[in-house]
Amino acid sequence: MGILKAFFKLALLLLVGAAIAGVVMMVKRPKSQGPLSFEQWPDVPENPAA
Repeated sequence: MGILKAFFKLALLLLVGAAIAGVVMMVKRPKSQGPLSFEQWPDVPENPAA
């Protein structure tokens, strides 16, 4: 029973840590410069190996 309780506490701690890390990543994410357009492709150099 003690091992199960310790495992539950560890899982809960990891869940809280992952939630905090997700919030921090969303806050630090740079804002997009403008709206996305699906009608215009970005300038990507051609792959000569293709």
